[in-house]
Amino acid sequence: MSAGESHLAAPPETLDEDPRLRDLMTHRLVAITPDSDVHVALRLMVSAQVRHLPVMDGPDCLGVVFERDVLRGVLEDLAQQAHPVLVGPLRRPVPSLRTTDRRSRAAACMAANGLDAVLVHDGDHLIGIVTATDIIRSLARSVPGHG
Repeated sequence: MSAGESHLAAPPETLDEDPRLRDLMTHRLVAITPDSDVHVALRLMVSAQVRHLPVMDGPDCLGVVFERDVLRGVLEDLAQQAHPVLVGPLRRPVPSLRTTDRRSRAAACMAANGLDAVLVHDGDHLIGIVTATDIIRSLARSVPGHG
């Protein structure tokens, strides 16, 4: 900044470059119960082509089981061949955001927690998920010629 210039805040229209989660979240949720074994979870992930499964106990979301945790659980299950490895203990707590929160907030939550997904709630209801893939797609749409 040169002498005489003042620092101005970005105008409100620049917020359009940071869309709300309702505009980029995945609405189609594929969930699993905590008493399911990891082989069921893996088959579900493959058939639904997802890498994250919210773990639901009735209407309550207990967390998310990630693809890497399911794969680790399958390997553990194959090695021990005793009791099946269940999804419940593998679930991780995941930040929950609102539909009105912005993409930058979701990205910051993912980075702060070392995760690649956040859940989206509307009040008490789980209504979506935002993954790193959703954020990348959203950013790619904002590049001229790639939307």
